[in-house]
Amino acid sequence: MEASPKNVREHIARSKFYLQRKDVLRSLRALAQALGMLVGAQIVGRERIEIGILMEEAIRLLMEQETMKRAVPGGLAYKKGQERELCMQLTRMADVLEALMDRARVEERRRRMAELDELVLAGQTGLDKKEPLEARKHFRRAVELYGDEPGLYVDLGNRFMLAGLVSEAAEYFQKNIEAAPTDDRAYTCLAQCLDALGDGLKAEEVLKAALRRFGPNEAMLARLAKGALERRDWDEALQNALAALAVNSNSREGNRCAEMASTHIYGDPKGYKNAEERKASGKPVEINF
Repeated sequence: MEASPKNVREHIARSKFYLQRKDVLRSLRALAQALGMLVGAQIVGRERIEIGILMEEAIRLLMEQETMKRAVPGGLAYKKGQERELCMQLTRMADVLEALMDRARVEERRRRMAELDELVLAGQTGLDKKEPLEARKHFRRAVELYGDEPGLYVDLGNRFMLAGLVSEAAEYFQKNIEAAPTDDRAYTCLAQCLDALGDGLKAEEVLKAALRRFGPNEAMLARLAKGALERRDWDEALQNALAALAVNSNSREGNRCAEMASTHIYGDPKGYKNAEERKASGKPVEINF
């Protein structure tokens, strides 16, 4: 970047802005860049004096931070002509601080995962002992503390579902959809729970939402075809069955649903195939009742 007075002042201002946000690392980096620009730069006169005043203030503000007081008890000061040395000092300090912060993040991550595992295992123990209230207590605590962990809701929902607690499982799958709508795992699981709870229509709405978001899926389309058959909606059943077969021509459930719907529409389990051929050739489809 060009070592113009404007760019130097912008980096100094950026350093002060980061300090206001308590971001010492970025402040160090911005100030080191400003100092690096000054090395060998042809900035003289009033602009050089103004930049010197701004730099003195920025260094002073930086040294007032507790992090910097611990790192440099004696403090640092800006002196004209020593920009290179000060730039190198700040860069080294920024490198050390960044390494320490990375290490702290790793340790914090390990601590979080250990505590989360402990809560989930305690909840699973409750399920294994047929103590659902105990399981709910631990799982609820896990969500309160670590609800932002990807896949947590799905994991807990699966544990509830395997334990036969379908209503609780549905609640967690629904929460996963709300928290991470692009995670496709919860949609099918929620639909299964709703089916088990006797709410087939709501299960179909969940599957339709998944199809709109993620595109054709053989299992979901076959399930919709089956639901339409149960409602005696033969046209919708055939439409979904054909969509499932379009994804996988060997779909057993797709073929079964297509043949059942075709029997009611055309009077022939294979009638839908003739209709599809006629439609493809542009000839009108004749339906015999």
